[in-house]
Amino acid sequence: MSFEQKEYYAPVPATTRGQPVRLSTDPEGTQLVYASGKSIVVRSLAAPEKAWEYTGHTAATTVARFSPSGAYVASGDASGKVRVWGAGGDHILKGEFQPLAGSIADIAWDGESQRVFAVGAGKGFGHFFTYDTGNAVGTAMGHSKVVNACAMRQRRPLRAVTASDDATSVFYHGAPYKLAATLKRDGFVQDVRYAPSDEWFVAVGADRKVLLYDGTTGELVRQVAAGAEQHAGSVYAVAWSPDSRYVVTAGGDGTCRFWDVQQDCAAGVVRLGAGPEHQQVGCVWAGEHIVSLSLSGALSYLQMGSDAPVRVVSGHQKPITAAALSGARLLTASYDGRVCAWDTDAPCTPRVVGTAAASVDAMAAGADACVALGTNDGGLQLVAGDSLQPATALGTAPRALAYAADGALVAVLHDGGVAVVRQGRATRLDLQGASAVAACGRVVALGFADASVRLYALADGAAQLEPTGAAVAGHMREITALALSADAQLVASGDGAGKIVLARAATGDVVTTRWGAHTARVYSVRFSADAQHAVSAALDGSVIVWSVARPLQRTVIRNAHLGGAHAACGG
Repeated sequence: MSFEQKEYYAPVPATTRGQPVRLSTDPEGTQLVYASGKSIVVRSLAAPEKAWEYTGHTAATTVARFSPSGAYVASGDASGKVRVWGAGGDHILKGEFQPLAGSIADIAWDGESQRVFAVGAGKGFGHFFTYDTGNAVGTAMGHSKVVNACAMRQRRPLRAVTASDDATSVFYHGAPYKLAATLKRDGFVQDVRYAPSDEWFVAVGADRKVLLYDGTTGELVRQVAAGAEQHAGSVYAVAWSPDSRYVVTAGGDGTCRFWDVQQDCAAGVVRLGAGPEHQQVGCVWAGEHIVSLSLSGALSYLQMGSDAPVRVVSGHQKPITAAALSGARLLTASYDGRVCAWDTDAPCTPRVVGTAAASVDAMAAGADACVALGTNDGGLQLVAGDSLQPATALGTAPRALAYAADGALVAVLHDGGVAVVRQGRATRLDLQGASAVAACGRVVALGFADASVRLYALADGAAQLEPTGAAVAGHMREITALALSADAQLVASGDGAGKIVLARAATGDVVTTRWGAHTARVYSVRFSADAQHAVSAALDGSVIVWSVARPLQRTVIRNAHLGGAHAACGG
């Protein structure tokens, strides 16, 4: 068996309140680049549903930038490492360097695609080095606190500039790069960017001012539009228009403002909302695309002359903890409670259905497009269309959910108990030690902490489970995942050691115990609609497709998800 990736549903950028986020594009201005989790995400600006990721980092990524030649990408992470890798093909690693001991905040390339400037936290706060050998060509001298941003002039004479929490920007002459001037201002300096023409650069920060400097000498030219209305909060990011006439700034007041540098005046404002989630912490301008990033992770497409976004792209920012497939609709939930809906029939960006009251630990799809999700505050919520219904209290947080006949929902709770929910009423059963559940019609399979799997029948019209007498043996560890085939003939059970057992649901007779390719806890198992295959996801990050007819035949997708694959859906 072989596999081919059909779609990649990209996350949105990771954000932290009070900190700027670096967005960038490829040299052609057609792809948006940003950090999310331990990955670097590259997605089309014109069609953001088209995306791919680079997964070479072992720590949380922070920034990535294409070289001007377009041949390489330099990406940094929270451990202080910078990886330089090929932008095309298999993304072959060119080199890995450790310029800083702390997190990398920003990266810049020179116009010759030969030198890289990485800044952030740690001794020195920033270093210049060659992209291929890592040889040092300068140090970011002159700072006493973390450096938030950096920019390099693309033409000779070579210049570089920084933005720091010590309320200064430092200007450097190169190469090798040496301190030439210290540019002081009031408050943290959050971002600095050279114009595409290299004639000027601008710096923004906590003092809410947009300051314009000469790109060759580093001398202050003026404050842009000093007499116009300014941001009401810190300015976290700035970006130039391709013709070097305008800049757009992203502010903590929830607005993006346009400035005409040549005419020295304000050129427009877009108000994206009130509240912390609407703080604008990043922006980029590439061709006709102007994109701003909210603290919530929303990517807003802006247009000069329009006072509202022309498009908003959303998604998950946090790890996905649960998923369910309902027809062609995939619903996913992350530990921050955000629930998204995806159309699997075509490439798409998701619709945010809503935010649950707490982290979502379990999800199940039933008939009539009904989807239930359990939250770790002991609630049970239903997804109806594109909205979340009020929660039903279970008393204890559900660990696993499964729909049975007549819309009954069977919930395994974190305290080992089992509850049956009918018409919004939860009935707790006299069962203890349960750890996993699967259901099909009136057949219900329960897995237990004592490594056993037992089969039950749902009573007609009542919230009761009646033992069938069938049980599955072969496990040595707690049962962590269960699945029943669509005809309720087969049951697959996964345990905490990574082993999966396939058995007959009616009798408990084992079909095979040879599904043991996972090396860590199995989080999820699902059958295909025809019950000829099963798919499993585990803590080891692997997704495995198994053959029912030929148990020794399997397709292993290693490192499908960094940090573990939490949910698998079959259909």
